[in-house]
Amino acid sequence: MASPELETAAIVLDCRDHGESDKIITFFCPEAGRLTGIAKGANRSKRRFVNKLELFSSLHITYTQTRQSSLVFIKAADLNSGFLNLRKNVNLYNAATVIREFILMGVSEKECDSRVYDLLCWALQSLDDKRPHLPVVIIFLLRFFDYIGYRPDLLTCHHCDHPVSSQKAYGFNYMSGGLICESCLAQNFQTTVPLSLGTIRLLTDVQTQNQERLHRLQFSNVARDESLDLLYRYGRRLFQRDIHSWKAIVTSGDRSQDTGVRRGTK
Repeated sequence: MASPELETAAIVLDCRDHGESDKIITFFCPEAGRLTGIAKGANRSKRRFVNKLELFSSLHITYTQTRQSSLVFIKAADLNSGFLNLRKNVNLYNAATVIREFILMGVSEKECDSRVYDLLCWALQSLDDKRPHLPVVIIFLLRFFDYIGYRPDLLTCHHCDHPVSSQKAYGFNYMSGGLICESCLAQNFQTTVPLSLGTIRLLTDVQTQNQERLHRLQFSNVARDESLDLLYRYGRRLFQRDIHSWKAIVTSGDRSQDTGVRRGTK
């Protein structure tokens, strides 16, 4: 009995040649989660797959799966969006690559979460709309950590449990995933990075606001740099490995052009 054909929206996360004519593709889908499949004859295709399996492309795919193989078989793919601006601007492409690496590290095969898919679509569309790329990365990662069960605690001191106060200074302990107030900092100095009150408030807004309102958040230079440092160290600790794509986003281009309107945190 032939396997039934299934359909889903999908974002291409990886694509590599397999033999002379086939391709192995990793997708992220709203219901199926991370999905890896084989597209037979894709390298020779002049209709079914041509210009559709590029990295970050948004597709509607038809596929079948069997119990005998962990790979699904991609029957057809229709292009929804190629996010072409990502391929024209190195900063946008590098930002998308960081997002891709975190999804591949943080989500297991066929582990589904429609929130992560929606967040990925939001991030790629934001980059394609040429929004400042570093704030998009910051917002994506903070929400992504929340969705996979590692939400940074930005409301209280992780050590003494006192709520955040404007009368104290704070750092973020990337080993515990929470804030440390100045009174407790001496006991947690080596794994704590400074975090200003303005940055704490901004990141709390990222965690709590509706996704459609996230574009309104504006990052000063200080908030951007503190947030990137926090997220890099926290992500590296969570996954116990370096983030290979990270260096490109913090060294390419003029970072001063990638800020919001405000220049200082309050």
